[in-house]
Amino acid sequence: MLGFVQSWFTPGANPIGVDFGSDCLRLAQVERVNNEFRLVAAASVDVPVHVRNDATARLAFFAESLRDLLRTGNFRGRRALLALPASCMHIQHLRLPRMEEEALRKALPWEARGKLPIDPSHALLRHIVAGEVYQDQEPKTEVIVMAARRDYVEQLLAAAAKARLDIVGMNSEPKALLDCFSHLYRRKTDAEITNLFVDIGCVATRAMVAHNGNVLFVRAIPIGGEHFSRAVASSLKIPLDDARMLRIKLCAAQPAGDEQRDKRAFPADPAVVPAAASASDPSIDNNSFALLEAGLRAARQGDAAGTTAVAEAPAAIEAPFAVEAPVTNDTFQRQSVDDALREPLAKLVEELSLCRRYHEATFPNRPVERLIFVGGEARHRGLCQSIAREMGVAAQVGDPLVRMGRISEPALQCGLDRRVPQPSWALAIGLSMGPVGVEAVKS
Repeated sequence: MLGFVQSWFTPGANPIGVDFGSDCLRLAQVERVNNEFRLVAAASVDVPVHVRNDATARLAFFAESLRDLLRTGNFRGRRALLALPASCMHIQHLRLPRMEEEALRKALPWEARGKLPIDPSHALLRHIVAGEVYQDQEPKTEVIVMAARRDYVEQLLAAAAKARLDIVGMNSEPKALLDCFSHLYRRKTDAEITNLFVDIGCVATRAMVAHNGNVLFVRAIPIGGEHFSRAVASSLKIPLDDARMLRIKLCAAQPAGDEQRDKRAFPADPAVVPAAASASDPSIDNNSFALLEAGLRAARQGDAAGTTAVAEAPAAIEAPFAVEAPVTNDTFQRQSVDDALREPLAKLVEELSLCRRYHEATFPNRPVERLIFVGGEARHRGLCQSIAREMGVAAQVGDPLVRMGRISEPALQCGLDRRVPQPSWALAIGLSMGPVGVEAVKS
């Protein structure tokens, strides 16, 4: 059986990272040059709506689209790493007595039986040891178990082989995301921050808490972009496709105040930051992700006052001279969409708050200090700001390209526009980057 990640065989470009999401297939390939990463190839294609809920049709689409993307994407070689799709992965936290790694591996199928929705004997199991906890005054090991039906994994590998991909390993989404941003952390303070990654996808949201390169908590929440679009369709009495397109249009049409703020928060080249800006705002430097600026400013104010930070859009930037903005059709639509999203967004915030509460009860000395939004829905800036505001935590949009060298530029047609943050590409790029530090052990 393939391990989650196998070692890199030869110098040059890393294996291709393949992210087969519910609504999009993304391929990315990076290489390391002088201890820096650069993106050498990328390609993507949307998954048709009519095949998203048909497993057989999705696999056929996967194999056919892979061949086309490999042919047109200028990728180097055929070696690839797959992400086990979150849609087929089940997650369970277990607390077990201390034991050696080999004994733990053997015990997991028995301990997980009856706690997973699938039979562990017919599943591919992987686990992460989160750390030591105490339960009833006895030391235990907090273990995160991830399981997927073995037959589906084999079908996924067969579809990749049909596209003539040389699969060198598989990785879980939590580990690949952590690998991506661990490569980007450069400041010593980053290693000490406990981050809650919020991966908002098409059909679900994945919450992952990580500290200093270690995964401490993982959970899937069945709320995603489709739920938001359905809420808008129901509220405005419009077809689902129209609701989806309306949300995309409003995301792209930022108000003038947001656009000006983005130019400061999302510099075109993170290596080129005006000296005045760096001196006045320490959050903007060569190591910054794409910032939800209001959240970080609130965090700094909260730290100074000894209070909890709240990510809130500053009115002074929205209306610098206190002049009331004219009510346009876009303004009316935006307000209508915001009202429609209120209920599903409240449910998502509630679930994320429960995740945070479980983690902080388990590891009280590692409270969540920052939210990092990734996934396709992280493009919706207002959505992320609302979540950060409700949770009272400083936030950032995780841009995997923020430190990428610009030696080569994939075409805009691939769906990867480097002029704006690309949180939806974090998984594919993280897969190609590979693990930080020691290699994963084969199973």
